[in-house]
Amino acid sequence: MLADMGVTPALGGLIPEKAAAALLGYSYSHFRQLASQGRPVLPYILRGNRRRYKIDDIVRFVSEPAE
Repeated sequence: MLADMGVTPALGGLIPEKAAAALLGYSYSHFRQLASQGRPVLPYILRGNRRRYKIDDIVRFVSEPAE
């Protein structure tokens, strides 16, 4: 899916916020809004003023059952 979006993960498996939102089925604006409110869907890493998400965290999020 990332290749179809034209996204190449950075070193450490980091992808941009827009790609993470698309992979999880969130609208980009809602995904960003949750993080801005202090309720991010996933942990993120700030690089400058951009949020980056780890592919491993996304895989874990979609593969583990909800509690």
